[in-house]
Amino acid sequence: MTFNKRAMLLSLAATAASAQYGPGGQYGPGGFGGGSDSDDNDFGSSFGGGRGGFSSESRRKIIVAHGVLAALAFVLFFPVGSILIRLGSFRGLWLVHGLFQLFAYVVYIAAFGIGVWMINNIPVNMLDNYHPIIGITVFVLLFFQPILGFVHHLKFKKYSRRTVWSYGHLWLGRILITLGMINGGLGLLLASDAPAFTGVAPSRGQIIAYGVIAGIMWLLWVSASVYGERKRSIPRQEALNKEVDTGSSRPYDDGKECYAYVGR
Repeated sequence: MTFNKRAMLLSLAATAASAQYGPGGQYGPGGFGGGSDSDDNDFGSSFGGGRGGFSSESRRKIIVAHGVLAALAFVLFFPVGSILIRLGSFRGLWLVHGLFQLFAYVVYIAAFGIGVWMINNIPVNMLDNYHPIIGITVFVLLFFQPILGFVHHLKFKKYSRRTVWSYGHLWLGRILITLGMINGGLGLLLASDAPAFTGVAPSRGQIIAYGVIAGIMWLLWVSASVYGERKRSIPRQEALNKEVDTGSSRPYDDGKECYAYVGR
């Protein structure tokens, strides 16, 4: 092989190598394997914004909305509705209680929907954590709570006493409210452990504040439940004797009292 032919072959080989591995080549900087600085920045911006075209700020607001709605449902609305049925005494109390709890349920449905969006759009497997598992479990079980409550009302109105439906409604509600409060704290811990993915990093003070407020509300709710049970356990004859001794009149007639205490 002459010198000219060898030089030509070397030149062709160098050109091919440059096309593949040089700047702009398939495996060089800016190509498929390497990627330029601008490409890296574009990838980072896309990752930071999350899938679905959401910016980091939008994602942060959505996740905050999830936490606020869920906290309102389980730290405020559900406990207040339960306290109302224990301490209140007026005609149609059971209906007010039911509508209030349904409103709390709708609020949690909104929070749950945002949680589903988070699972689908945050680039980590959220289902490896306790928080989403408990949230899904609570959501599914809450579906049966209004059904149990309605059947409990019908049976109580018919038999004037609690039935198995009553205890199912009472204890399922107690378990779910407690789980919901605990799960709120787990959600804050999850957000603080993975701020790069959630876009939210709650402070230690915020976590403590949630725990204190949720704990106080839980104690008030339990106290109201205990008070309501003790009040309900007073023998009817003892109450009638007290009315005779004091000469006080009953605040409601029999029909109204029946409606006031239905659902307890």
